[in-house]
Amino acid sequence: MLTAIEVISAALGHPAHIFPYGWVRDANWDGVYARAIFAALALIGVWFVLAAVLPGRSRIVPLHGRDPSLMMGVSRRGLKRSVAAAAEGAPGVSGVSRVRLGRRRVRVVAKTPVREPTGLDAEITRAVRERLDRLDPLPARSVAVRMKHREA
Repeated sequence: MLTAIEVISAALGHPAHIFPYGWVRDANWDGVYARAIFAALALIGVWFVLAAVLPGRSRIVPLHGRDPSLMMGVSRRGLKRSVAAAAEGAPGVSGVSRVRLGRRRVRVVAKTPVREPTGLDAEITRAVRERLDRLDPLPARSVAVRMKHREA
């Protein structure tokens, strides 16, 4: 809008001088600082173009259904909650502190009041694996479980 006012008023012979461009005329455009600023602006522009062109991480995890003509999916948060519920359902687990959903792996950090949780991680892995097999997300994910001892 301001540019249009400047251009039209200058074309009519009475420049509006809304933008104080006197310093622009006197600036050294071949200087090191000007070139550094132009290079930084060019890099920011390239970054914005790449952000617009390259795909981001999907918020929906596709599920493999029995009917190939039907497309289903679950949100990443929903899949994390489902995995956490399956892990909390395992015996000896007092809670789940973190579920990380990677492209090929699900990492679960479970809390237990048991001091020697021998075999407990295998039970949690089995419970989470059963839940993932029932949902059947694409691509298939492996399960990694880490135990943290917490007093109840």
